Amino acid sequence: MKNKKKHTLLKENIGRSMIEILGILAIIAALSTGALVSYSRAMRRYRLNEVIHQIALMSTNIRAFYANVDSYESFDVETAIKFNMISEKMLGQDENLLNPYKGRIKITLDQAVHDGLPNTAFVITYYDLPTEACIMLAQRDWAYDEKVGLVGIAVGENGEEPNYPKPLSEVFTVNRMTAPLSMTEAAEHCSGDDPLRPRSSVAWKYF
Repeated sequence: MKNKKKHTLLKENIGRSMIEILGILAIIAALSTGALVSYSRAMRRYRLNEVIHQIALMSTNIRAFYANVDSYESFDVETAIKFNMISEKMLGQDENLLNPYKGRIKITLDQAVHDGLPNTAFVITYYDLPTEACIMLAQRDWAYDEKVGLVGIAVGENGEEPNYPKPLSEVFTVNRMTAPLSMTEAAEHCSGDDPLRPRSSVAWKYF
């Protein structure tokens, strides 16, 4: 009789222990999920802020370096890195510039004035951005005034070149943008066919 009671008590204790262990595991799982969500949100914020910082730094440094000449004709990435216009940390293994989302960065030369001198403006293009980042960047107030030198911004989707609201080759100092894109515009033209694949692009043109 005593052995039977002991056996029953043992079974009850084991049952309680299993329930307690399952409860602890459930709490750990919930905490881990919360930590992962917080980490993911923090990383999205960090990458977006890093893009904003990179654009501001590159545009300011390039304009300052060429302030006393008529064009950006001699510009290239190697020179830009040598003279600290661009951070060396942005160089990928193949010597191409990479953005915080591991997509390409391309810097090309353009005209500031229609039918004017060539190489008087430059365009910084970020490729392979998540839709969310593209929307946030397109809506941001980048200070659309002559002191900053921003001529315009354009966005693209599905890996295409940025061409909304118009290709930056058609935007000059006389018809430069004076305000960021609206939420509706950004959401419509940053979204791609596959929301899980970052294929949006954003470009900025400076004189």
